[in-house]
Amino acid sequence: MINSDNNHSQYIEGNTRVRLAIFAFLGFSSITGFLLKQTAEKKIEQLNAMTNTTAALNELNTIFINFLIVPLSIFCTIQGIYLLRLGMKTLAAGVHPPPGVKMPFRTRIQTGTAAKLSAIGYFIAAVCGFVVIAILLKMRHEIFRHI
Repeated sequence: MINSDNNHSQYIEGNTRVRLAIFAFLGFSSITGFLLKQTAEKKIEQLNAMTNTTAALNELNTIFINFLIVPLSIFCTIQGIYLLRLGMKTLAAGVHPPPGVKMPFRTRIQTGTAAKLSAIGYFIAAVCGFVVIAILLKMRHEIFRHI
């Protein structure tokens, strides 16, 4: 639904289903992250009892991969793909939000340069998510390269 105010700006009203989907995704990700954190802490406490240093480092490497890299990679990939798609649709349509895309909250319709800047912002946010994955993989390599 498109509305306009006294400034002749047009708005698209927020969609409740989209809002619920976003909050469900964030809630699921938060709960999963909390549970993974709790499990990882228990496994790290068990490392203190290990006497073999190499085995402890191998176990820490496994914990790092299973409880940090994989979940964050999944989250950043899903988010990055969505943002890339939204950015491409915005550039193709020349208007933000693009036609057919439901927004979670009331959103002002942007055209021209403002729409292009929104699309660029989506691209930058998506790339930042993929950079986080690359940094985590680089950290893992640097920390555990001697194993």
